[in-house]
Amino acid sequence: MPENLRAVQLRVGRNIVDLRRSRGWTQEQLAEKTGKDLKHLGQVERGKVNVTLDILTAIAVALEVNVANLFASRPGEAAASRVYVIPQRLLDEAERAWQALTRVKRRQRRHRTRR
Repeated sequence: MPENLRAVQLRVGRNIVDLRRSRGWTQEQLAEKTGKDLKHLGQVERGKVNVTLDILTAIAVALEVNVANLFASRPGEAAASRVYVIPQRLLDEAERAWQALTRVKRRQRRHRTRR
C-alpha cells in the first residue's frame, strides 16, 4: 500500500531532526550550514511543507549523509547508515602529513646506510 505524502513528509522531517540532534546541532546551525531559511527548515522538520530536492540535497550534504537516508523508514536506520564526507582541506592536510612522514623515513634510511 503506497504511503501518503503526509506520512513521507513526517518521516523525512523526523529523520532530519534525529540526524541533526545526533550531531548536537541546533536548527539554527543546520540552517546556517545549508544556507536555507530557519523558518522553512523548521517546517521541513515538522513535515509541514512539501520540500524540494534542492533543499533535501543541501540538508543531506550538511549532515554528511546520502539523500536516501532522509527517507529511511526504520527507527535508527537513517543514523546508522551514514556516509562520511571528508572536506578537501582535510584531505590536503593528510597528504602533506604523509609527504612529511615519507621524507623523514627517507632521511632515516640514508642516515642508517651512512654508518
